[in-house]
Amino acid sequence: MQIGIFSIGDRRPDPLTGRTLDDAARLEQMVEEAVSAESAGYDVFAIGEHHNLPFVTSAQTTLLSFIAARTSRILLSTATTLITTNDPVKIAEDFATLQHLSQGRSDLMLGRGNTGPV
Repeated sequence: MQIGIFSIGDRRPDPLTGRTLDDAARLEQMVEEAVSAESAGYDVFAIGEHHNLPFVTSAQTTLLSFIAARTSRILLSTATTLITTNDPVKIAEDFATLQHLSQGRSDLMLGRGNTGPV
């Protein structure tokens, strides 16, 4: 069994301050969450793919590659990579590159999406 964190990269108002982070701050927050998850001993950090508001996770391999550079042990996964809106060859190329850059720590989960347009 693996224990981890799954993030969909949503931008919601902070319940205490009411402030909503901009895209850059939310992405950096996700990177710090992954680094903290590794430090706390979690096994996996996964991000979902979304191409609409209020989400910032449209470029999973870019974000996971950056996280790979900041971590050394934690498994980096998608939850989920959309097969309905992506070129399968591009998915294979991007994740093969991520697998090399992360030294074998990437995991790919494929799915169809959960909204009508997707």
